[in-house]
Amino acid sequence: MFEARFSNATLLKRILEAVKDLVSEANLLVTEDGIELQAMDAAHVALINFTILAEACTLYTCTEQTVLGVNLANFSKIMKCAEATDSVILTYQLESAQLLIIFESVGGSKRQEFAMNLMDIESEHIEIPDTEYSCSIKLPSTEFSKLIHNLSNFGDQVTLSVESESLGLSVTGDTGTVNMTVKHDLSSKQPMLRTEINCEKPTKLDFALKYLAAFTKASALSDQVQIAMSNDVPVYVCYDMDHKGSVGFYLAPKMME
Repeated sequence: MFEARFSNATLLKRILEAVKDLVSEANLLVTEDGIELQAMDAAHVALINFTILAEACTLYTCTEQTVLGVNLANFSKIMKCAEATDSVILTYQLESAQLLIIFESVGGSKRQEFAMNLMDIESEHIEIPDTEYSCSIKLPSTEFSKLIHNLSNFGDQVTLSVESESLGLSVTGDTGTVNMTVKHDLSSKQPMLRTEINCEKPTKLDFALKYLAAFTKASALSDQVQIAMSNDVPVYVCYDMDHKGSVGFYLAPKMME
């Protein structure tokens, strides 16, 4: 048996919104520690990896590790029926073909039940190698989102270059060339507004902007985004939700032609 109760619908809504456009169908691995998802996008360019820890729930029970194949778009449609303040209950009985999703209003005057059909999805668990990244960047999620969306207006591909204590973003398109720079800045009294850039070795990589723009849909999950880079390996973009879990994305760099 598996049951997870969330005090409100916000967390699940935001996570599904962040991943549903990249992955349409995926397996949820349910364990005693929480709920995990690992899946590649259709083009096998991006890897999505999220964890919802048991501590994110007001009640969490899992008697046996289980894999639940779900259509994320349908799951998201169901979650949109919930008010942000509604409590959410996910229930699964072993050998069942459905995941039961229940919304209850704060006062208890309204209750909605959805029995979502589960799927048999073939997928292999991908071992993510431990990587010693040469550069790490931590900046406000809203700032990263704004940078990426502004650059998306001028081209399809962005060059990210990190050296010393600065991050450079460059796009070349029909309009011309756009260059933006973000520098190491710990001056704010509010940790969430600080920008921390560490670089042991200058790094420069090209990425498809449409994927980075898709990643920024997870901005609502965390005040800050963490980016890890090394030459010739996928960039890692992570939104840490502290005791609730994390949502991370790996994106392969564009190869030079």
